[in-house]
Amino acid sequence: MASVPQITSQLVLWAASCVALIVGSLPAAAQGRPLKIGQLSDMSGIVRDLSGPGTTVAMKLAIEDFGGSVLGRPIELLTADHLNKPDVGLGIARRWYDEGVTAIFDIGITTVALGMQEISKDKNKLVVYLSTASSDLTGAKCSPNGIHWTYNNYSQALGVVNRLIEQKNDSWYFMTVNYGYGVNVERDTTEMIKKAGGTIVGSTKHAFDTTDYSSDLLKAQGSAAKVIALATTTSHAGNIVKQADEFGVRPKQQLAALSLTLHDTKAMGLKTAQGLLETAPYYWDQNDKTRAFAKRYFDRFGKMPNMIQASAYGAVLHYLNAVKSAGTDDTAAVNKAMRETPINDFMTTNGSIRPDGRVMRPMFVFEAKKPEESKGEWDLYKQVAEIPADKAFAPADPALCPLAK
Repeated sequence: MASVPQITSQLVLWAASCVALIVGSLPAAAQGRPLKIGQLSDMSGIVRDLSGPGTTVAMKLAIEDFGGSVLGRPIELLTADHLNKPDVGLGIARRWYDEGVTAIFDIGITTVALGMQEISKDKNKLVVYLSTASSDLTGAKCSPNGIHWTYNNYSQALGVVNRLIEQKNDSWYFMTVNYGYGVNVERDTTEMIKKAGGTIVGSTKHAFDTTDYSSDLLKAQGSAAKVIALATTTSHAGNIVKQADEFGVRPKQQLAALSLTLHDTKAMGLKTAQGLLETAPYYWDQNDKTRAFAKRYFDRFGKMPNMIQASAYGAVLHYLNAVKSAGTDDTAAVNKAMRETPINDFMTTNGSIRPDGRVMRPMFVFEAKKPEESKGEWDLYKQVAEIPADKAFAPADPALCPLAK
């Protein structure tokens, strides 16, 4: 008969063997610590429809399509609402990075985004901007750890300006939201208007929380400018357009809603939005690939994706493929892989990331249809122009961003 020590030893060996068998039979994703990525966005405020919960859906679709794990680790998506407050947003970002989040996506409001450039450098982690437009992110505030993925205020304004200037609308008046984003939009758009032979006849600035634009609209009307340019956020633009129609601005003066996106057009309705222009890298009804993604997204969320929400899918897939290719979540290795790999998804073919962090891709100019032209609830746009990638974004400027050298 075996002694007690021998029996104990045998039981320990048997238990260890059982544990090894159980672990060996688990899926690879269950064996490693999670790879954590985050979405930091406006989830409840005035620009939630620009990105918000809709972007969460697109990011989840990308994770699912990737297979849910990478390098034997489950992929975990964290989401948070920064409430459009820098202290809240940057506090969340610091905590996430300290808790192992390797990359934060989306961001939105410029004041949070500019702070994210510094935090991502300090923490040596990645940040990928989806719904942030400020061109300063690849200019004076550029960072080796920041990637400006979807668009910027330059590309968003360019198609609108070019098309209106071509139609002999050469005098402009700005209505500008008085914070970093609006100032950037007016600055960059002013430069492209003058370059195209146009003139600026005046401007007014309104606070971020303004809801009554009557005073500014009266000044814009009095300027006799051919175009009233709305250097405002996506949420402000829709309200200004509605109030402008109450004042009878159109058709005597054109409105250039420089931040217009799909959900704004949907909210206004085509009776109000008809003729307005949007410059974007994506519209759901462009081709079979864009429609296929839009159908999956609609089935999940009940709305068609705008350019931000569509781009979130490609950004997450590109990041996860870079982790897989690098064989690690190390920031430098993944950043290198992302920048060396062409961007290919349903909305972009052979896109690239410049040294300053700017993603280079074509942009398209869309015009809101007349009500009688629309064949359905989401049939809102017709494509009227395409801008190649090398023209859609301002050239990298070494004087502003040392990474561009």
